[in-house]
Amino acid sequence: MTISKDNYLSELNIEQKEAVETVNGPLLVLAGAGTGKTKVLTTRLTHILHKNIAHPSEICTVTFTNKAANEMKERVQELLKIDIERLWIGTFHSSGLKILRKYSELCNLKSGFTVIDTDDQLRVIKQILEAEKIDLKKWPGINILWMIQWFKDKGIMHDYAHKTKFSFGKGINICKIYDEYQKRLQILNAVDFGDLLLLPVKIFRENKDILKKYQNQFKFILVD
Repeated sequence: MTISKDNYLSELNIEQKEAVETVNGPLLVLAGAGTGKTKVLTTRLTHILHKNIAHPSEICTVTFTNKAANEMKERVQELLKIDIERLWIGTFHSSGLKILRKYSELCNLKSGFTVIDTDDQLRVIKQILEAEKIDLKKWPGINILWMIQWFKDKGIMHDYAHKTKFSFGKGINICKIYDEYQKRLQILNAVDFGDLLLLPVKIFRENKDILKKYQNQFKFILVD
């Protein structure tokens, strides 16, 4: 592993350098937009690898956007000249997808499952609403999709949703639609973006050995 000729710490101010070099215990960086938080995180990752504090496979780095994830990969590759495929860098959703690809059978999915987009989601929901004879003008598919996403954001599986007391209003059984929606996705061997976060949580909840495996694997979790 070779470091760039340029000193990777030279472009940092005092506070940023302190954050990069602090590698023991939890660390929180609070700063405004455009002040270099992503740069600090990327340089911290570089520092950990350059000092051999952890191996590439022992660091999980996640961010919200593909743009930020790609920028981090490019910067680390430029500084350390290593194969970035060895690094666990990506968005929360891509990280979830990586876990789901490995343990798809635990969620009753085949290994070649697809990730559907919003248009496909709305198409499935429309089919369900028409089968249930629900007025699409009163209950637009996009609104139903938002309701289902609400459950997923709360970590609530479709087979547990009916146990909650949450209601979106009279005239529609959202829990029943959510359940039917997930069953249809399973028939299609497909998941949506919400599942990329929800299903890995399900895997960890129901398989403590897998959860322990990842807890032991990652010495550092860096979140942008």
